[in-house]
Amino acid sequence: MKHRTSIIGTLLFLITLLVSMVGCQNSNETATLPTVVPSPMAMQPATPKPATAPDVPDPRVEAIVLESTVLGVAKTFYVYTPPGYEESEEPVPSLYFFRGQEQEWLNPEQDESLQGFTLLDAYEELLDAGQVGPMVLVFPGIGSDDGAVPGVLTDFVAPELAEGHPGVGTGRFETYFIEELIPYVDSHYRTLPQGGARGVAGFSLGGFMSTKIALQYPEMFGSVSAFDGLYFFTDDDCRVAEEPGSIFEASLFDAAFGKPRDIEHTSANNSPTIVCRSDPGMIQSIDWFIQYGPEAAEPNDSNFYRGQHFVELLEVNGVQNRVTPVLSGGHNWHTAVAHMQQTLPLHWATLSDAVLVPAAP
Repeated sequence: MKHRTSIIGTLLFLITLLVSMVGCQNSNETATLPTVVPSPMAMQPATPKPATAPDVPDPRVEAIVLESTVLGVAKTFYVYTPPGYEESEEPVPSLYFFRGQEQEWLNPEQDESLQGFTLLDAYEELLDAGQVGPMVLVFPGIGSDDGAVPGVLTDFVAPELAEGHPGVGTGRFETYFIEELIPYVDSHYRTLPQGGARGVAGFSLGGFMSTKIALQYPEMFGSVSAFDGLYFFTDDDCRVAEEPGSIFEASLFDAAFGKPRDIEHTSANNSPTIVCRSDPGMIQSIDWFIQYGPEAAEPNDSNFYRGQHFVELLEVNGVQNRVTPVLSGGHNWHTAVAHMQQTLPLHWATLSDAVLVPAAP
């Protein structure tokens, strides 16, 4: 079928992905689904530890190390506050960024395509130009500390398969993010706690994460963007439908989705299948900015077919994708930052509207 990449092409893409993950290590970054409301106890922030272990990839960010009760291990994440933040008392929106390792969006040497120009540089240019306003930017660590096991922002089916990789613990990364990390940010930074003032963004596997978490918790997020997300195809029965030999079978997903794959758990955490199962009214409440690489770059340098599959399902459910979906450029950090240059003003427009609406008492 047209939307399937060839087995050979998929394997080549997988090799590229794995090489990228190794590069991350070497560069020191490395039916409707139910809405889950965290319990009051779970909303208590995790205990902070002194941020002495990780290197700070950019002096503009602060490293936070949480001793996670949910995961049973310490996890690092980074927080950026905009110029003038300390001098103001006004609450600001927050935007969370995903990829693999928490340093990737911040590392000016993440790949050669960046040429030293990172997301923070792009944000500050837009801020100086008046195209965005002040936001707190957050970069969570979702996965093993060595970058070998992506957390994909789900609660692992088989965390024992990640044994030997630090920073996984119980593998309950979705619960950790929702019940510990977000409450910590909202209680320690001057962010607005209402969902309409909080957004998520991601690149590649980060696109998988940003879209799926917004779909699962639509009351917690006002906007979501993704560039070249790695989504799994879904069938007419709203279940994951991947051909043998596809990236779905890659060993890096064993801990998250089980071996053999737990299809129901995977389907419940895969954006296209979640859309297929969702109440359209809930997902229409979020502003969507979804882009992917050109068809000509398939299968080694683009997730065109997977992105197209996801956007078509959104449209069937009445969701407007508010950007032109195809973005020129390869599956690299330069294009990912270019995606954010387009979408940061859109995030700001959405999230700043929520600033004008008082939070519920």
